[in-house]
Amino acid sequence: MKDSGQIDGAFATWKNAPITFDSGAAIGDWVRNYIDIPPVLGAGIEMGLRSTKAGAVGRTYEPYWAEYSGQTYQEHAITPARGPASADGLQHSYMVLRSGRTTQWDVLYDFNPVGRTTLQTQGYAEGFTIQLETNNLRNTNIGEMEDRFQYLAPDGQWLRFDRTKVSTQVTATCSSNNPPPLCFNAALEGTPKAVAWRVSKPAGAASASPTSQRLSASEATVLNGVDQRALAVCMAGDPARCMKDVPGLARCVQARLLCNTNALTAQSRSVSSNVAGSRLTVEQVKRLAATRFRVIEGEIKTRAITAAAYDQTAGTHLSQTWDANLPLWVATSTAKARAGKDNTAYPGLTAVYDPASGQLLHVTLGFQRPFA
Repeated sequence: MKDSGQIDGAFATWKNAPITFDSGAAIGDWVRNYIDIPPVLGAGIEMGLRSTKAGAVGRTYEPYWAEYSGQTYQEHAITPARGPASADGLQHSYMVLRSGRTTQWDVLYDFNPVGRTTLQTQGYAEGFTIQLETNNLRNTNIGEMEDRFQYLAPDGQWLRFDRTKVSTQVTATCSSNNPPPLCFNAALEGTPKAVAWRVSKPAGAASASPTSQRLSASEATVLNGVDQRALAVCMAGDPARCMKDVPGLARCVQARLLCNTNALTAQSRSVSSNVAGSRLTVEQVKRLAATRFRVIEGEIKTRAITAAAYDQTAGTHLSQTWDANLPLWVATSTAKARAGKDNTAYPGLTAVYDPASGQLLHVTLGFQRPFA
């Protein structure tokens, strides 16, 4: 999607629809729905939702953000979201905003700040892409993702793209001549302004029904000037309207404050947590990393490490959300690794996983790997 002139931010919302893996899927097979923002050629930002078949019976369901340059790819799990093993059926928002007048960008999930880039060299973009991808078209089933999107103009207004400036591409469209499972259903909605990209991959079997949106009984009435009940009601309906409709939200986001108490999790994960239902073995960790980053399993080494020890080496802050003594698996390799759709090969990888859930917590490819 492109518009004339500069874009200072991207904003998309969608419901966490059910994503399932058939019996033919292998450990490491994945689905992701995400925004891709390329401020300059060879660098950019991703933000979205990924589900991965992790372990014999488990699957992750995890929001993340990532950035890349010519030498480095870095990916971060969004916390306090903790990768539940199934779709929660709730509406979520994904936002990337220019960080002041700098070349870096701020990342916000459900209207709360979750990170800031460090690799970018340009503080604006000319467009962005929203994509739904899977590495196993036959054996993945994806409920409808209604991706609603807007962009931030330099004057501070959130706008929708003219439909004529939005291009779409579908690998294989479902039809009577091209039935499931090797196809997608997709449609661009809205005219003259594009409002939503509605896309799904028809399931071979019925998926579990998602839970309904809910309000937190313990939520504060007001947080940093934001009416929390009004925000919860808006998130349950159309989060794309919340910046305009919820008192105090636009100002809170502009100040990069915590704006959504319902998106916060009070307790850190303990070492006894077991989200996926089975702990990952060394072989499964290698397979996850090999599939995700396109490296031969035999070229990957693993080691056990605590969240605090990884933080000390990698400069991360995992132990602020997870228990400092939470045991993690680290997968490393000096082989060429790939992560994005541009097929860039980075020299080596370091990836850290939660063995209880299979969630990818942090990864660095290429330059400045924590465990080179």
